[in-house]
Amino acid sequence: MPQTSHRTGTKVAIEVGGTFTDLIWIAGGEVKTHKVPSTPHDASIGVIGGLSEALDGDLSDLRQLFHGSTVATNAVIERKGGRTAFVATAGFRDILALQRQLRPNVYAIACRKPEPLVPLNLCVEAVERVDVRGEVVTPLDEAALVATMAELVEREKPDAVAICLLHAYRQPAHEQRVREVIAARHPGLPVVISSDVLPTFREYERASTTAMAAYLVPLVGRYLARLERHLAAEAPDANLFVMQSSGGVLPSSGLDRGGVEMLNSGPAAGVIGATQMAAAIGDADVITLDIGGTSADICLIAKGRPDVTAETQVAGLPVGLPSIDIANIGAGGGSLAWVDAGGMLHVGPRSAGARPGPACYGHGGTVPAMTDALVQLGWIRPHRFLGGRMPLLPERARDALSDLAESLDQGPGDLARAMIEIGAANVSQGVRLVSVQRGHDPKDYALYCYGGMGPMIGALTARELKIRRVVIPPYPGLFSALGLLVADLKRIYRETRFLRVGDRVAEEVADAFAGLRAQAEAEFAGFGRAPGEIDFRHEFEMRFVGQGYELIAPVDLEELRTLGRSYVEAQFKAAHEARYGALSTMDAVEIVTLRLTASVPAAANAMDALTTPRRPDTDAAPIEESAVLFEGARVPCRFAWRADLPPGTRIEGAAIVEEPTATTLVPPGWTATVDPTGALILTTEA
Repeated sequence: MPQTSHRTGTKVAIEVGGTFTDLIWIAGGEVKTHKVPSTPHDASIGVIGGLSEALDGDLSDLRQLFHGSTVATNAVIERKGGRTAFVATAGFRDILALQRQLRPNVYAIACRKPEPLVPLNLCVEAVERVDVRGEVVTPLDEAALVATMAELVEREKPDAVAICLLHAYRQPAHEQRVREVIAARHPGLPVVISSDVLPTFREYERASTTAMAAYLVPLVGRYLARLERHLAAEAPDANLFVMQSSGGVLPSSGLDRGGVEMLNSGPAAGVIGATQMAAAIGDADVITLDIGGTSADICLIAKGRPDVTAETQVAGLPVGLPSIDIANIGAGGGSLAWVDAGGMLHVGPRSAGARPGPACYGHGGTVPAMTDALVQLGWIRPHRFLGGRMPLLPERARDALSDLAESLDQGPGDLARAMIEIGAANVSQGVRLVSVQRGHDPKDYALYCYGGMGPMIGALTARELKIRRVVIPPYPGLFSALGLLVADLKRIYRETRFLRVGDRVAEEVADAFAGLRAQAEAEFAGFGRAPGEIDFRHEFEMRFVGQGYELIAPVDLEELRTLGRSYVEAQFKAAHEARYGALSTMDAVEIVTLRLTASVPAAANAMDALTTPRRPDTDAAPIEESAVLFEGARVPCRFAWRADLPPGTRIEGAAIVEEPTATTLVPPGWTATVDPTGALILTTEA
């Protein structure tokens, strides 16, 4: 396993989105950026090509490459992973098909469950049984396993195998032996076991996560291998780091779970960047709004910390790994307009993607997208798109809008305005998902907007939600990539114990956390990190005895040692009251799972170099004035180039602030001020 590098050299971050691949790095004390179209059929082509373009074909000084990607997420959504086999305990072969009895809509007469990643014909059984205490009830029948796997491999020719045996989180010996047996007779066939991927209870969630990990092994493994081979040839001293959905980076060699940790890694990087940006500005309560070409990712940060959930979902399938709590909706610059059977106009979730893209790209798109509407309104000037590197074709945008507008008895300008209003309403509803529906008033939060489309829609969304403060960070179009450069080296370890809270709870918990800590220190040693460099955060997942789900509560080990049972019960009470309200009685409590977060913080000044504004050039371009369509009328508008605006600059709306990776709208009644960090802060008194 390669060691992490502490040597000086170039650090590059790359974030692969559905439409664009973004690169950001620091060279000669100056922040450099680059943006290239994504290559969805093989994301490594866009990554390798973009890296070569950005560094002028010379990667010799590259030391660290930080990477976030939608490759894993898209593979699950589009069902483009490997052909996977699944081995379960006898009697549990159909667990992936049965799933849970939960219904997304309790009033729906018919309920269609998501299609499992592994069809039933690829699921087989192992004769064995371990009980809930981890004791063997039925020994593993190895002869039957050998015959079963030989027949399955011959018939189905799987690319990978997932193994999830009953109660393996308590006793993994049978899973480990099944892996050994398969590896001995079918060398080269990847095998993933649940006790490595998710050593916690809940059988279906553990099975689903393990199947997804194996499903991603062929695709993600090949993808990362291509990047590693390219680096080995062009930048032999470079290490590849990958963002996880939990908000930390790991060396690619540490992704031993099939790449399932990479799910939602790009949006997670943006949240980490926003968290650090907010700390630099002084905002503790923030809602992040990351809108790209295909989707909008939204996260609530309370008291300077985003919530990390124990479970998330991808394409309706549960993933039981810790993940930053991010809501996702289909709204972006590529969102397409369409009319339903009743004549109602909709925008999204269908997207034009990178190819053909919006009609104004000139790549053959004929259906109007949000970007086409912005060009029609004059909010995006074609010669300024991507800093002039990719001029747009306004006549193509107008043609696409005109075709649809005619069917609605509208003009192209009216249709463009309606599309933006619908798009902003869709995004506002997404913000309500993480705020109002969880008991938070969005008016109490600052809205941090980034991604290629976030700065354009941010103030319109804030206006609808009555939010009075919008922050556009530096380099907004590449902000998720920027987040990679300031993320901690991190991994979260979990272990299910079922400890009923009693008088010996402090001793029992200390023993359990000691085991997790030893595991973390051993793994981080492989990353070249000493125990003294690692920060540890301890948490419980607790519930009343007999409840179905848990609450997460932080743990201070010193207080636990001193106060014991009363401390644990007080922590659970505080978590319960924060979520559900005051408790009338305190029944028996149990600790279900222990969670240990091990992290090596990024350099303390990592954000400083990325948020120090560059002084404007002496020959800075003057602010231009023109007229744009706003709410059905032509209004005077000022156009400014962001790099020409020194800290302290104030611009009254209506105004458009342009830069190479994004465009910011300052509506009438709003004021934009350049913060000392370089962020644009939009405020309104309305």
